[in-house]
Amino acid sequence: KQSQSPSALQSSLLTMSNTDGEEDRLLPIRLPDEPRTDIPEGLVYPPEYEGHFEHLLLTKDEIIERTRVMAMSIHNDYRGKRPVLVCVLKGANTFYQHLLEALQDLKQGYTTEFLRASSYSGVSSTGTVKVGGGIKYEHLKSKHVLLVEDIVDTGTTLLHLIPILQKDVEPMSLEVCTLLEKRLDEPPKVDAKYKGFSIPNFFIVGYGLDYNELYRDVSDIWTISQKGIDFDPSSLPN
Repeated sequence: KQSQSPSALQSSLLTMSNTDGEEDRLLPIRLPDEPRTDIPEGLVYPPEYEGHFEHLLLTKDEIIERTRVMAMSIHNDYRGKRPVLVCVLKGANTFYQHLLEALQDLKQGYTTEFLRASSYSGVSSTGTVKVGGGIKYEHLKSKHVLLVEDIVDTGTTLLHLIPILQKDVEPMSLEVCTLLEKRLDEPPKVDAKYKGFSIPNFFIVGYGLDYNELYRDVSDIWTISQKGIDFDPSSLPN
């Protein structure tokens, strides 16, 4: 799929509808490697983050519009069923909430669960995964399970998480939905069925994605600047 310029991206989001082919809806929208130059007016973030962002990647409105299209695909696959949507905390939480709202609009039934899994420390993937949270595995047993992620890059988190769930839960089905898929030299170890956007290999923050627990409180997705990376969180007010 060809890269979308910002104007082409907006056009793609606006024209996607129930009449689109299912195969097209399952393909991620590929964002170009070049930074976008159209910065919409009215984007806001806490003043203490001034200068912490390099380039805008996606606005909240663009993400929500794409999420609605992804929800259509999920609804088509799970119509008449009640899948368990498992949010992989913390990063996916914002996307997860908007996905649930889109499914509600389609009258799609579901149940919810949450778990914590992380392979990141700072700006790099550690290659090891920490899994925790209060998920009740008995709520997933013999159910259709959909893992909801914020971003898939190396796929390390999912590579470790999926076998655990398959062994301990024995779900009727297990699929992955991710808002973002990062383009790396090596393909991800796990392929998500539902993908929002294919993005360049940048470290991004906002819309629930963090850098050392900062920037989850930003509505849009940005690439982080060197100032943001070097920022000392202890200087923030309590």
